[in-house]
Amino acid sequence: METIAAGMRFDSPYINQETITEATRRVDEEGRRLGVGGGGLHFDTRRFALTVEYMKAFELHRGYCVEIGSLEYLSSKVIWSFFPGSTVRGTESDLRYDPLPFADNSVDNVICTEVIEHISDISYRQATTLNGIFFFLDEVYRVLRVGGRALISTPNATSLWAIQRAMMQQAPLMYDWHFREFTKHEMRQIVEYAGFEVVEHNAEFVWHLWDFSPVEEFMRNSNYELSDRGDDQFMIIEKPAQRIRRPHNLNLPSKKIWKEGGLRLVKNQIRRKLYNLDLRLKLAARRFAGRN
Repeated sequence: METIAAGMRFDSPYINQETITEATRRVDEEGRRLGVGGGGLHFDTRRFALTVEYMKAFELHRGYCVEIGSLEYLSSKVIWSFFPGSTVRGTESDLRYDPLPFADNSVDNVICTEVIEHISDISYRQATTLNGIFFFLDEVYRVLRVGGRALISTPNATSLWAIQRAMMQQAPLMYDWHFREFTKHEMRQIVEYAGFEVVEHNAEFVWHLWDFSPVEEFMRNSNYELSDRGDDQFMIIEKPAQRIRRPHNLNLPSKKIWKEGGLRLVKNQIRRKLYNLDLRLKLAARRFAGRN
């Protein structure tokens, strides 16, 4: 992790130094066990600690929880080690196509850290439609109970770090293999279009704790907004009792006539119904067996 420059402040209500210290210890311990990571100096340690604090603040570790991704990853092992009594299940599927393997309205909380930016379109050809992301968010909405929440973290495309990269004539992408990174405004539109309510949404300084004073001075002199310039977004979204899709102005292609993708979506709808029917039949069989 980079050293904080003298005089620079990267405060947040969700920064807890004790949690960072403990996360550092657990990264070192778990990293050695898995044979990965860079010990206590792992690049993501601060992000792990922030995730833990958001989960504590919004009680995202309670009830039946789903982690989007494998629970065998270093990040999952470190984060969930702070909540040993939690009930959590991981996922391993193509989020663009595959329904999440859970019944409708059956999940209390979903944790989705650094995933959204990796989800490509269902059938990418010429222009980005974000239909892969929208399919995934539809699935999160389906499996969450009313009042259920999800934590989403993803890089901030308009961070001080990204602006500095662009000024240095370098691509302002966190990683080359990200399909797309989003601004705060774009992410809000995406989740609201999916029907969620935004409970909390912040841009945190997670990875690049550098001296950005030259960039800040330029922006200040040019009357550009300096708020929300952290390098990672943390969103808490909630499933309301009534789903309202708010329109977006993301300038996506208006025509979505993609025969292969459309057929796949129809198949997925059928798979969803069959999966729920199978679950109901199994539950009914268990109840019947219990009576006898």
